[in-house]
Amino acid sequence: MGFRLQSLAGIRLGKGAIKPETRQGYIFLCVVLWSAITFLFVQHFIFTTVMVEGKSMMPTLKPGDACVVNCLLPRFRDYHRGDIVVIKDPFKDELMAKRIIALAGDRVQLRGGHVYVNGQLSTESYLDPGTETYSRQLRDRVITVGANSYFVMGDNRAESEDSRYFGDFERGDLVGLIAR
Repeated sequence: MGFRLQSLAGIRLGKGAIKPETRQGYIFLCVVLWSAITFLFVQHFIFTTVMVEGKSMMPTLKPGDACVVNCLLPRFRDYHRGDIVVIKDPFKDELMAKRIIALAGDRVQLRGGHVYVNGQLSTESYLDPGTETYSRQLRDRVITVGANSYFVMGDNRAESEDSRYFGDFERGDLVGLIAR
């Protein structure tokens, strides 16, 4: 008993069969859709890029600097004092870069142009020499950072709107960590 092999090229397309050109179109459409979904997933949950526009983080970040924001790492570890983060601006629909100065439960005081965290003078080697930190709102008051929140400031203290004005930022307001 024998059997015959028939070439696929010789088979006639019947009702409900998909033409090769149409199949290629479906494959192309699926590749485009999966690529877009993957891109959006990666951009939202893993990393994204931002362009620095303002002067609030000078000299560390300058206008025109392109930065990669790691959105994944903070899901596995807490933010640390000194990290540069991207935050959703609470009043405008834009993002801003700031440095974490104090963590949840820390006590912050701005006194004599300097920053004190938990009663200790904060060493801020990233600031330009002679930079002083003041706040009309806080004056010399000691404030305690709220639970699951961060106290952030720009490195260019004279040009930065930050926790001195807005108060603490909750963890959910932080987009990610700038990779340097």
